[in-house]
Amino acid sequence: MNKLQKILKFFFDKINISLPSSLIKIDYYKVFYVLFFLIIYISNQHSVEKKVREINKLEKEVEELSTNYVTLKNNYMFSRKETEVLKRVEKLNLNISKKPPEKISIKDEY
Repeated sequence: MNKLQKILKFFFDKINISLPSSLIKIDYYKVFYVLFFLIIYISNQHSVEKKVREINKLEKEVEELSTNYVTLKNNYMFSRKETEVLKRVEKLNLNISKKPPEKISIKDEY
């Protein structure tokens, strides 16, 4: 009996469980195989959770930037209105012209 088998036998004797000796024998390759894939599984789950948190963070940031864009666009469109332009121009002591604009035409000499 190796050390692990002795420990298991001692443990099962203390809790009054009697197992056949065939169940106490352990195939180390199978244990390492299972442990290896368990570690792979846990690390995979951890990386997936990390990615999900990052995606949620980026989605919130995109939503915030989108609302900022819409707000700025609306403010810009509002400031382009003729009445708003007139309000700004009055501060510079400029007025609306009374006569319409003149069309300048240039003759092509080709």
